[in-house]
Amino acid sequence: MTVDPTSAVDWPDNPANGILGDGRFAWATDRPVDRHELSALVARRVSQGLALYPQGGRTALDHGGVPGKPGVAIDLTGLNRVVDYPAADMTITVEAGITLEALRAVLDAQGQRLGIEAPEASRATLGGIYATNTSGPRRFGLGRPRDQIIGIRYVDPTGQEIKGGGRVVKNVAGYDLPKLLTGSMGTLGIITELTLKVRPKPEATALAWVRFRRLIDAAQTIDRLGTSGTRPIAIELLNQPAARTIGRSSELPVEDWVVAIGFEDNATSVAWQLDRLTIEMGRTDLVFLQGERAEPLWTALAEFPAEGDSPVSILVNLKPSAALDFLANFDPSLWAIQTHAGNGIIRALWSGEANLDKVATEIDRLRVEAANLGGSPTLPRCPTGWKDRLKVWGNPRPDWAIAERIKAALDPQGVLNPGRFVGSI
Repeated sequence: MTVDPTSAVDWPDNPANGILGDGRFAWATDRPVDRHELSALVARRVSQGLALYPQGGRTALDHGGVPGKPGVAIDLTGLNRVVDYPAADMTITVEAGITLEALRAVLDAQGQRLGIEAPEASRATLGGIYATNTSGPRRFGLGRPRDQIIGIRYVDPTGQEIKGGGRVVKNVAGYDLPKLLTGSMGTLGIITELTLKVRPKPEATALAWVRFRRLIDAAQTIDRLGTSGTRPIAIELLNQPAARTIGRSSELPVEDWVVAIGFEDNATSVAWQLDRLTIEMGRTDLVFLQGERAEPLWTALAEFPAEGDSPVSILVNLKPSAALDFLANFDPSLWAIQTHAGNGIIRALWSGEANLDKVATEIDRLRVEAANLGGSPTLPRCPTGWKDRLKVWGNPRPDWAIAERIKAALDPQGVLNPGRFVGSI
């Protein structure tokens, strides 16, 4: 495609050349096979007056705001190689287009794993996971995506390749580029490579499934886990609709509330922790899933954010104690709720009538209650026509101005994924 950079570029009216999400179509889809080809493509497309929309497995294509400028899709799935894997150093460098499933297979052959989870692992790419800052239930024990990354390469809007960090923990002064690009929605640079920390695979894994009739009892149990002799790697609190969805693969019984507690270590340690948990809770109705029997439940916990056809999902980050208090604001007839209770992260899927006014009233109410506890809900999933009314990124906050200044410094023309992130980004 040839575009006159001196003329205005309009939006294409059909999907033949690619989709950008939210009903916007691309002028073209470029599929570079290496970093050098990507750099040349970026420079050329920007000179043509086009915006750039990086894509991987397209599992979060409608995430964030609506694309703001006509442009091209940059399909990064061709950049899917393992660049360097010194297994003894417990690090790996991969291209951004590799899927989480493919990377897991590489690490599994060496008895290692990455401390990151994401829905749709067969499609989700590492670049996309980091651009959207996606995490799962094991975040409590293994840390956030930004805790796993030690080096990054990306292409800036001029086509220049930038490198930050490396296979050492200490980095030079200035922007911490690996962490800065994590969660930036592709608005600061197109990620091409990541260097990540890996871990040995645990010898044993288990999940305890504990039912409660009252939220207060579940919350008190979670509080006691803070002083428990056990060391959980995940603490998930589910309301009945979420527990029914997540537990169906393992045919688990549900109640109004369920706490799923995960353990991973050597076999002796895991067995001791399950025994200890039973003693501390003083209950005989705990359900334990161990080894291969636990894997479907681990998978279901990680997949929940992408579950079903709910039109709206909400994500709330609070202090863990505040998150448990906030749950009382949700109507279980309207929301299926998964809470990463150890981290204070609430994910809720709307299950009520798909009516904008009804949803907006509910979101507005929750937003006020969350603000009282120091939180600001965002909406990872939302129909395009509802995005302005529902404010997918929440109400403006002071830190948005900082994000806008960083954006202006690294992408002064505003060509990288415009419209998708907070504020005017």
